[in-house]
Amino acid sequence: MAGQELATSNKVGWFRVFRESLFTRNGFITAFGLACGWYLVSELIGDYLASKRARKLRELVERMTLQPREWKEEELRPYDGKDPEKPILIGVDGIVINVWRGRHFYGADGPYCEFAGKDATRLLAKQIVDPSEDDGKPLTAEEKENLLNWKSFLSSKYDDVGTLKAQ
Repeated sequence: MAGQELATSNKVGWFRVFRESLFTRNGFITAFGLACGWYLVSELIGDYLASKRARKLRELVERMTLQPREWKEEELRPYDGKDPEKPILIGVDGIVINVWRGRHFYGADGPYCEFAGKDATRLLAKQIVDPSEDDGKPLTAEEKENLLNWKSFLSSKYDDVGTLKAQ
């Protein structure tokens, strides 16, 4: 019994000593110093991680940026969104647009992947995704208006990287 009372008194004693030392002037100063140190270290780590993310984003933007030039339709094929290390290009009514920022839409598994790496003028004008649905008829006035709206939308949202050479 005496040993059990001694063990209990040691546990209570340790907690009592901790509590009493924490609620003293030195205890408050120590706790405040530890809290400030924790805050500063966490801020430094956060800044380091933010700069690392910013550097990766800059590298991605540099990799995905293309200089404007004249393109042939067959030159667009390698930029079809299947390679995540390359930009995604879409031809629209004589211009070429880099839509890499919309990879989840125009990339390999995106709902509009059929537009990537080719001249999507007729698909956009006719508002179809599957090229087999194209009837081959000339574009109507309404379809031409659709095309102008798509061209305006894509040009305002994504980067224009040149013109598409007529074949």
